[in-house]
Amino acid sequence: MKYILSYLIFNVCLFSFAQEKAPELPRFAIRGNVSIPKVVSSQSFRNSFSGVMAGDLNITCKLVSNFFVGVGYAYTYYKPQKAFRDQNVNTNMQSQNGYLKLGFDKFFSDNGFATFSLNAGYNYNEFKGIRYKSDTLIGKYPTKFNSSFVEPIIGLYFIVDPNFAIGGHLSYNYNFGQFDPNYPGFKGWFDYTKVKNNWNMSMITLGFGFYYGLVRK
Repeated sequence: MKYILSYLIFNVCLFSFAQEKAPELPRFAIRGNVSIPKVVSSQSFRNSFSGVMAGDLNITCKLVSNFFVGVGYAYTYYKPQKAFRDQNVNTNMQSQNGYLKLGFDKFFSDNGFATFSLNAGYNYNEFKGIRYKSDTLIGKYPTKFNSSFVEPIIGLYFIVDPNFAIGGHLSYNYNFGQFDPNYPGFKGWFDYTKVKNNWNMSMITLGFGFYYGLVRK
């Protein structure tokens, strides 16, 4: 957590010293990120799965100044917690997301800029490799579900080529769906009366990303 706080403070400091006359970015760009997700909020979800990896790719178009809009695709993979793996339950959860992106880029030097954006979209989630406690549970509950989400993101990037930049990002993904342990068949393997499920699913991601400009203005 202290590293995350340091990252945020660093971004705020750089933003406060941003240049008045910033360099121009290309109008169209491809942006991508690879990160490690940390499950938060719902105790039931936290005690069931842990994030392994998340990746996303999007294409954006600059509107006015350095404000942009775009569309993208994201994928997240979750593995079961140790309590399940110790019982040879290796059910995984995979999430595929389509989203719209709104944001803006702010230069703090000739070769560095911060990106502040918001992703909002819809996801398709599926549980695979399900092992039920009893065969009577097979087919009783869905193994897939859909939900919507929002994700504010802060990124910090450094230009290493006229059209290419690399850096890192921090995001908070809030899912409007609530976790149901019956869907992955977990309820027979863990006592869910010991944990709360008052909140929807959400995660924090921290990782690396890139920016590639397609067309110079």
